[in-house]
Amino acid sequence: MGRRPKFSTDDLLDTAMQIALDDGPAAVTATAVARVSGAPSGSVYHRFAGSDEILARLWLRTIVEFQSGLVDALAHDDTAAAADDAIAYIFDWCAANPDSARLLLTFNEGEIGRRATQPVIDELREHNAAARAALADWTRRHFGEAGREQFDRAMYALVDLPYGAVRRHLPDGTPRRWLRDSVAATAREVISPPEPR
Repeated sequence: MGRRPKFSTDDLLDTAMQIALDDGPAAVTATAVARVSGAPSGSVYHRFAGSDEILARLWLRTIVEFQSGLVDALAHDDTAAAADDAIAYIFDWCAANPDSARLLLTFNEGEIGRRATQPVIDELREHNAAARAALADWTRRHFGEAGREQFDRAMYALVDLPYGAVRRHLPDGTPRRWLRDSVAATAREVISPPEPR
């Protein structure tokens, strides 16, 4: 049985995240990760082909972590409760993971996608598709259909609105309770069934 590595992949990605947040994504190189973490450079290159793969893997890890909780919240049988859970999750996740939340604001997914290896691109597409399918499923169950308008309402109310509300509070603090309550109230208005004409 081989020895457990002193520096795990997550350890190295944690170091990469701190470098990216402190000095920007361009500062994330295999050499910098090795220097800051104290890991041998060979250990870093053994796991990652270079800076592009480090950034892509870091982005993928963060997206998967964020999306998994959101997908779980949206699966609630009661769609109104699921909406409240999804909004609460975004606020809670950002408060509990401020560095990861800042990372989502710092990185450009399109740029990461252009620099990533095909396996990372495929995995990212798979996770994004699963999250989109979960939102489409919620939309269908809530509105009775998942047309463009219904899906846009769901995306705005359950993703864009809460994430937009928390983003200006990062990294300096946690949004006040009134903001969470206001977002939830606004979201309920957006996803309420339209009045008959």
